[in-house]
Amino acid sequence: MRFIGNKTKLLKDILKVIDENCDGKEEIFCDLFSGTTSVSRFFKNRYTIISNDMLYASYVLQMGTIKNNVIPEFKKLKKILRIYDVFDYLETEDYEKYLFEKFIYNNYSPNGKCERMYLTCENALRIDFIRNKIEEWKKRNLIDVNEYYYLLACLIEGVPFVSNITGTYGAYLKKWDKRALNKFQMVRLNVFDNKKENDCYNINANELINNVEGDILYLDPPYNQRQYPPNYHLLETIAKYDNPDIKGKTGIREYNEEKSNYCLKNLASNQLEDLIKKAKFKHIILSYNQDGILSEKEIETILKSNGISETYKIYKIP
Repeated sequence: MRFIGNKTKLLKDILKVIDENCDGKEEIFCDLFSGTTSVSRFFKNRYTIISNDMLYASYVLQMGTIKNNVIPEFKKLKKILRIYDVFDYLETEDYEKYLFEKFIYNNYSPNGKCERMYLTCENALRIDFIRNKIEEWKKRNLIDVNEYYYLLACLIEGVPFVSNITGTYGAYLKKWDKRALNKFQMVRLNVFDNKKENDCYNINANELINNVEGDILYLDPPYNQRQYPPNYHLLETIAKYDNPDIKGKTGIREYNEEKSNYCLKNLASNQLEDLIKKAKFKHIILSYNQDGILSEKEIETILKSNGISETYKIYKIP
């Protein structure tokens, strides 16, 4: 998934840092700013995972691939509705036969009453249909919690592949990008079974840190002034499907409660220090952009003053 600060390309570097500084006896890995869950997924084969993010769309991905230890079988859908391939059904069923809520189509595709070009009308309707079906099945107890979040995660992962954007949902393109014209497909997500009880959260990191502990704490906080909620508002709305009040040219939803102090120059340093002081972990690994709000010296001071200073190391990754 395209995501600001996605750490997929740094996974091997993070692993190298762990292997060079840990003794291999660590059991619990906490990913406090999980985002796309790429880090949590990568280390799930080695540790019990604690993952968290303030974005609900991220929480959906966590629940679908981190809390879940198996790809669901959807037994009730097969037995009761005779739906033997749930993905094929959701992607190809003739949605014109059904009445369903069309919030995404009405507000994020150029349908005559709306000018926003985030999605083609066909793809927006398909996403609405899928999202409604998932919710309907949940309410009818035809899918359990694990199946619900797995389907939602597969839906969310598929949206960026047909979104008419350059990278985030802060704006849409005025002409159709080639990828946006593709037919929408859900992503069949792999799920690794680490045979552990993994925990997922959707709260402020500085609050959660009071209630978790373990061996390795991985931190990847926002590093610039761009708040994540407005840049991923469409994914949040699809994940929540809560008919939010939206405004402006981009149809953004309110996000006051989800604002991060790590994006504010006058608060970022205090936020990080507060987090480090409360952390009950043996090892702390922090990823941060060299052009971020906090300087290298500020970060070094915070980490050294709240940890064993002689163990501090900095890795500069090109």
